[in-house]
Amino acid sequence: MRIATLGISHETNTFSKIPATYEEFEKKEIKRKSEIIKHFENSNYTISGYIEASKKYNFELVPLMYANTGPIGIITKDAYKRLSNEMLDMLKDQGPWDGVLIANHGAAVSEEFPDMDADFTKKVREIVGNEVPVGITFDMHANISKDTVENTNVCIVWRTCPHLDGKQRGFKCAELIVKSIKKEIVPTQFIETPPLLVNIVKQFTGQEPMKSLVDDCVEANLIEDVLDTSISEGYPYADVIEMGMSWITITNNNKKLAEKISKKLAKKAWQKREELNKPVPSIDESLKIAKEIYVGPKPKGIENHVPNDGRPLEETKESEYSHLGPVVLMDVGDNIGGGSTADSTHILKRAKELKINDYLQSICDPEVVNQCVSAGEGANISIKVGGKIDEMHGEPIEFQGTVIKIDDGKYEEHRPNHGGFRFFDDGKRVKFETDEGITILITSKRSGNTAREQMYSIGIKPENYKIVVAKGVSSPRPAYQPIAAKIILVNTPGVTTSDLSFFEYKNIRNNMFPFNKNTKYSA
Repeated sequence: MRIATLGISHETNTFSKIPATYEEFEKKEIKRKSEIIKHFENSNYTISGYIEASKKYNFELVPLMYANTGPIGIITKDAYKRLSNEMLDMLKDQGPWDGVLIANHGAAVSEEFPDMDADFTKKVREIVGNEVPVGITFDMHANISKDTVENTNVCIVWRTCPHLDGKQRGFKCAELIVKSIKKEIVPTQFIETPPLLVNIVKQFTGQEPMKSLVDDCVEANLIEDVLDTSISEGYPYADVIEMGMSWITITNNNKKLAEKISKKLAKKAWQKREELNKPVPSIDESLKIAKEIYVGPKPKGIENHVPNDGRPLEETKESEYSHLGPVVLMDVGDNIGGGSTADSTHILKRAKELKINDYLQSICDPEVVNQCVSAGEGANISIKVGGKIDEMHGEPIEFQGTVIKIDDGKYEEHRPNHGGFRFFDDGKRVKFETDEGITILITSKRSGNTAREQMYSIGIKPENYKIVVAKGVSSPRPAYQPIAAKIILVNTPGVTTSDLSFFEYKNIRNNMFPFNKNTKYSA
């Protein structure tokens, strides 16, 4: 049994000014053939689930090509053409196939195709024909269309945010494809897409309102003849008609049951539409709360602590952790995982003005990195850091301080982390200590804060700070919740701000809630 695997993974922020060129994919990740297995085998990503399934079910998993770049702007025509042509040619030339397993993100937009995932799955289907089972596993922030579901036999979505179950969900997708090949099941899908989005600040699946919606979805999976159920939160920074939440039910040859369950689950979410779109504190409010909460640092050795004693992060509450440790502020407007610039200075500016010390954050600024490298370790210099990519993320902030350490920015994380990735690369980077007592990790590449090893690998212990700023919403939680006294989401300006009135949407559905408060929906 030969099953091909391939994919283009991209979360497209259509409001970002940074285009997803072929070169951006090259800088991040383009893997071919055996490189794919070597890169993902020991990770917790979707493809690792495919690999594990191949061992259990004794099929040949044939890796073709996989491309990924961090969430930025629209994929250029050239990039999509070059990537998809090479992948699809491999699929065509190396067949025939018993099945296909795709590893896409699910929120990709190209210059030619607003629903790039639908176009990609359509072309895969055209190559392999209607008789070959095709499975796809999506990120929970996928904007999924009916076309994509129609082009595949099995469409599986991760169920956790932050994303900790990519491997398990990939395994489930592969398992269903194997059973389809063996004619043990006839997977029959139905997708329900109500005119509803969930604000990025309410997407953590370990707390309400999302927790019970995921629980309902998992419970429905136990119904007879149901093969799988998925809930997708959607990606609100994509100005496309598919944008929004969706529910997919897969049954064993029972279309009416699939439709009934998907609609029932969507209706429950509709009843929570106000909760799914509540605001979070401003910068000043968050800094005030943080100063009031902070008691002291975490005990020595906490960096080796396993989150929640091995239990899934989404099943725990923050109250289970000690009150000691830093207060972690989630910089929502500079969410790298959502397509932001990684160089926002909005919180940093206020921290400096309020004379807050024992404060830590990362910032992307290759110009300042080069300045520090030229000065050398130990040099005390003046820098103007951040706020250089666009006008949305603040202005450069001037500091006098010391270059503590310089390294190449590569590190490996074995702790639980969002997405299940293992290898990371900040580019050339610098640990910089300002004279005011602020620590800044200055990177050459846009880097999120999804792995604590990012800090440990350059000699920074985040558990010893009063305030740690993590660029993201849910993705830094697996890394930072174990050491945090509290996590506070902050409504900051930027290309991923939680204030969606900041953006001018032109292509989404006219009746979307919360943009249209009078929207009606009946499942």
